[in-house]
Amino acid sequence: MKQQTEHNPSIPLPPAGPIGRYASQTLYMLFITLPLSIISFVLSVTLTALGFGLTPLLIGLPILKMSVHLSHALMMADARRIRMLLPEKYAAALPYQHAFGPFSYKDLFTSTAPYFPLTYWLVKLPASVLQFAAAVTFPLVGTAALLSPVVYLVLKQYDIEIYQDDVVFNTIFPMLSPLERSYVGSGVGLLFLLIGWSVLSRLTHVQANRTAMLLEANPQRPAAAKAPIVPAVQQEVPADALYQAAAASAQPPYSDTAKSEADYSLDSLPFEPFDPDAPAPASATTRYSSNNNDDLKAELDALRQQLHSKMYPPQ
Repeated sequence: MKQQTEHNPSIPLPPAGPIGRYASQTLYMLFITLPLSIISFVLSVTLTALGFGLTPLLIGLPILKMSVHLSHALMMADARRIRMLLPEKYAAALPYQHAFGPFSYKDLFTSTAPYFPLTYWLVKLPASVLQFAAAVTFPLVGTAALLSPVVYLVLKQYDIEIYQDDVVFNTIFPMLSPLERSYVGSGVGLLFLLIGWSVLSRLTHVQANRTAMLLEANPQRPAAAKAPIVPAVQQEVPADALYQAAAASAQPPYSDTAKSEADYSLDSLPFEPFDPDAPAPASATTRYSSNNNDDLKAELDALRQQLHSKMYPPQ
């Protein structure tokens, strides 16, 4: 275990505590997610379209390969950043590293696996707009409203009155003083911060689940496994064993005696044999009535007798 820890890259852990994660989620959705999504979307789509357009000139092939690997690198950078925004028990479900490729030029036109990072950025861009809007609406506005009493007291030192002629407060709370109105604004800011806590956490988990599902469903082309080449080991066989094997496989030479002792049984024939006790077939003379075929009749009788003697030798 110690050796594996030394070789594996150090994986950053999520921020400790819910307040630290909430602050990290707010900073990520305010300053990172939208710029990163715009840059990655523009690079991925532009380079992919440029690569396909210049493919007939062959210069588009390296551009196309560069675009898919660049999209994957940016996607994994964003996935690692999202992993830092999750609790430790949920962060383990999101892979820190992911194998991608290698892809040949043929795979760029016959497989969809190289382009799944591009689909990530196609969905990520509108999602990042929603995340940015949520971060501005709840944490940022809530923090500004929470500090309303401080802002009021600082500006009052310079004779700048706020909440004095506010239309909303004049309608809802006309009897409150400007300082009391700032306290109400601070309470509204605290409510916005609590709502933003839940909203940003939910958006982070949704994006983490979508990223994990995309990485797990990646149609990665597995590399062909090569069987290890084991060198053949030559073993010396004793001379006695070779002599015995040669003697066992030797066949006796051909001779008339062996032929006469051979088994002439007709049981192994693939067809039904003739009955040895059956009477001799009728003479061919009964089948031919013409006197002009006497020679043919004699030859047929001779062949019949010869065939009968070969098939049924005398016992």
